[in-house]
Order: sequence, then C-alpha cells, then structure tokens
Amino acid sequence: MKKNVDAQQTPTPDAPISWRREKRTKTMIDILFSGIGWTDIALTLNRIAVGMFFMLSGYHKLFNPQRHRAFADELKALGVHAIGLNQWWVPTVEFTAGAAVVIGLLAPLAALGLLVVILVAIVTSGPQRIGVYKPIDEADRIDDWLYLPEVLYAFMLIMVVSAGAGPYSLDALILGLIDKRGA
Repeated sequence: MKKNVDAQQTPTPDAPISWRREKRTKTMIDILFSGIGWTDIALTLNRIAVGMFFMLSGYHKLFNPQRHRAFADELKALGVHAIGLNQWWVPTVEFTAGAAVVIGLLAPLAALGLLVVILVAIVTSGPQRIGVYKPIDEADRIDDWLYLPEVLYAFMLIMVVSAGAGPYSLDALILGLIDKRGA
C-alpha cells in the first residue's frame, strides 16, 4: 500500500504525546546530570551562611565575657601558643572576615583567612574529639572526621575561595564599576 506523503508530514494523534514525552525525558536527564540550575543563588546562600556563622561566632567571642573566657580556656586546654594574642586575634578575624564574606567584599581573601582559622581549629581540637567518638575502623574514622562541623565549614569556605563572591555581592558591584571605568 502506498503511503500518502502529506499524511506523513501531518502529526498523528499520538505525535503531541510522544513530543511531550521526549521533552520530559530530556528535562529529567538535564536535571539528573546537570542539576536544576540557580548556581549563583546556591553559591550566594553558601557564602552568606558560612559568613554569618563566623561573624556571629567571632562577635560572641569578642563581646560576650563568658564566651570569651570559655574560648580562652579552650585555647589553654588545647596548648595553643600566644593565648594573650590569639584570644583576641582569632575572634577578630572570625568577625571581620565573616562580615566581609557575608556582604561579598574581597570574599575570596576573607574566606582564605577563615579557612586558615578553621584548619588550625581542625588540627588542634579534631584529634581529641575523634578519639572520644572511638572509631571502630578506618572508614569510621573518616566518617568521624567528616562529621566535624569544622570540616564542612572548610568545604564551604573552599567554595567561596574558588568561586568568588558571585553576582550578588559588593565584589560584583565593584568589578562592574571597574569594568565601566576601564572601558
């Protein structure tokens, strides 16, 4: 039987269904392998969350006498040197660099400073805390290290150091002004 050429070009009743199915499949594949998008918003939320944590932590260590005393006592217990300096230096860095990360002002540099602080915290207090968890094997030990909030904060800071502050920041505003003047 000879097929009608015009009939082949005219969509059949099931053509819209197959087209929708194909589009849904492509959308699902895109989401599964590439994510939903909104990367700038996700990076901004990451930057604000980690910056707020450090800013508030530093604020309380600086301006709340009980928190400050507890922090100084912890430094002594951990054997940190130069307690007279570090009891003020560390929370000052946390507060100021945390605020800079929140607003996105020189965010990679501020996050790098906070990364140094958090890595020192991991090295000084981490082994003691991991010992308390009593890991049963090496996999459990790795799990325990990843369970430390400081490790997660370090990864969040690495995101800011590597990706920058993003488009919703003072850094982006300043870069836009610099680009306008340079053009």
